This record gives sequence, C-alpha cells and structure tokens, in this order.
Amino acid sequence: MSMPYLEAHIRNAQIGIQYDQPNMKIKQPQADLRIQQPAAEVKISREASSLHIDQSEARADGDIKGTSRRVQEWAEKAKHTLTEGVARRVRQGDQMMKIENGGGAIPRIAKENGQPAPKSIGIGFIPKSHFRVQIDYDPGKVDIEVIPHEPIIDAQINKPIIDHENWKANIYLQQKESVSFELKNFNVDEYI
Repeated sequence: MSMPYLEAHIRNAQIGIQYDQPNMKIKQPQADLRIQQPAAEVKISREASSLHIDQSEARADGDIKGTSRRVQEWAEKAKHTLTEGVARRVRQGDQMMKIENGGGAIPRIAKENGQPAPKSIGIGFIPKSHFRVQIDYDPGKVDIEVIPHEPIIDAQINKPIIDHENWKANIYLQQKESVSFELKNFNVDEYI
C-alpha cells in the first residue's frame, strides 16, 4: 500500500529589467582662429657708386690740351730752350777763347749753327698706351636691414557639445511567486 504524500510546487518570482539606452551626440565646433602677420620692416641705405674717367693724358697725346696745360708746357719748353741756348753759347765761347790753339773752331761753330738737327720719322700711336686713360671706380655700399615681426595668433578653443540622456532601467515583475500543494496517492477506502 502506498502512503499518501504531499507534493509542494514552488515557483520563484522573477524580475525583468528593460534597459533604455539613448543615443549620445557629440559635436566638436572648430576653434576660432585669427592670425595676423605684420609685414617685416626693411631698411635699405646706400652710398652711390662713382665712376671717374680722366682722359686728359690720352687727349694730350693727340695734342688736345687745355689752356693752362699748354701755357705750362710752353713755359717749360722756353725755359729748356733758354738753358740749352746759354749752354751752347758758353761752350762756343770757350772754343773761341782757345782759338790760338788752332783746330778750326770758327768753321765748326758756323756749321753747328747753320745746320739744324735732322728730324726723325717714325710711327706713333694716339694714345701712346691704354694706360693713359685713368679710370677710378668706387662701387659704393648697400646696407640692408630686415626686422621680422612674429605672427599674432589668437586661438579661441571651443568645448565639445555633448547631448545625451541618462540610461534608464525599467525593473518589473516578470513572474509572480507561487506555492501550491498537491496531495498524491491519497486513496480513501470506504467501508460501507
């Protein structure tokens, strides 16, 4: 004979969680940037170059001379001619003074005074050389001073814009708890 027994059925409660995950929006605005570049200062100073050409000697070779130079040359030539003439007369006087020694001083003096020295013929160049033109050149001087200026940079940083909602969790009772009992193998003998 089987004994009756009591069978218990227990069902636990279950909790359900529903998550609400919102979207997050992040926007990063560009920085505001202002840049100024001041122009550099440039200072230039210069001494002018000069060129001096003296052609007076080359022109003198072609007998193109100024008045003062020509007067100076004539004065020098006259002085030289005078000196030569005095020296010749002294020499000839000395020869005449010694006429008693013989030697034909008078015919020699007459021949010397009567015949001029022969002229020489040749080829010449005008100017006599290229060094007769004097060239003096001063290149001058150029000073350049540059003063650079640093750029002026003004940067305004913009913070990111974040748009979001908090996460939500909805907690609910998914299954209710329960307890039930059931009698098993219960047979009642009835005696009548």
